[in-house]
Amino acid sequence: MSSTRGASTPLHSTLLRARRRVEAVIACGGPQIVFQPIVRADDGAIEGYEALSRFPPGGGDTEAWFADAAHCGLGPALDRSAAVRALEESVRLPSGPFVAVNLSAATLLVDSALVDVLLDAGRCRPLVVEITEHAALVDEDAVVSVLAELRRGGVGVAVDDLGSGYAGMRHLVLLEPEIVKLDAFVVHEMRANRAKLALAELVLEFARKTGARCVFEGVDTDEDLAAAMSIGADLLQGYRLGRPAQP
Repeated sequence: MSSTRGASTPLHSTLLRARRRVEAVIACGGPQIVFQPIVRADDGAIEGYEALSRFPPGGGDTEAWFADAAHCGLGPALDRSAAVRALEESVRLPSGPFVAVNLSAATLLVDSALVDVLLDAGRCRPLVVEITEHAALVDEDAVVSVLAELRRGGVGVAVDDLGSGYAGMRHLVLLEPEIVKLDAFVVHEMRANRAKLALAELVLEFARKTGARCVFEGVDTDEDLAAAMSIGADLLQGYRLGRPAQP
């Protein structure tokens, strides 16, 4: 019988390298944080800022870093380090607009101390937690419960990347977010794609009927902006309106 040791070694080495990269970032206080404005369509005023993580070169894009962390068992630790650093950096932003931090629902379930950190931060300025789950929620009842605790403390909830991965109708119904974020994939070149335009209109209508607000992400061009404005979008985010930057 042939040994599987040789076949498993490359995967083990890859995971070990990824783990060391992630551990190094966490040890340094988490990823670098930049903030991208979210603006009102009617007057261009800044309604909020999304905190975005930036990582050292060599480990892929941001999504790859968080995926590697999850595979190595460090997903919650990297989530926490990014969120805490974002909250620390956000004190240099104007105090009126909300700050949105990205977190996995799985992290919120295993890190009750982080929930307390979020509640404390929400007492100092408007705060929104963007749920980034791209897979089925493991314990839906527990997730709903922890989000209810955040809401009681004044922290808003957003569903991120609607139209990408698993972030779909089930999340909208279960999580009842105050903010729905329409994924950039839908917004890009929306005017020339009737399916994208129809989906954007449906999501916008859903948000209005449930008392939520809809953010159109990825508004990067004049055409994207015109298309979003033509169907009555109220909140916009993208390079056309403001690039991510340090405060």
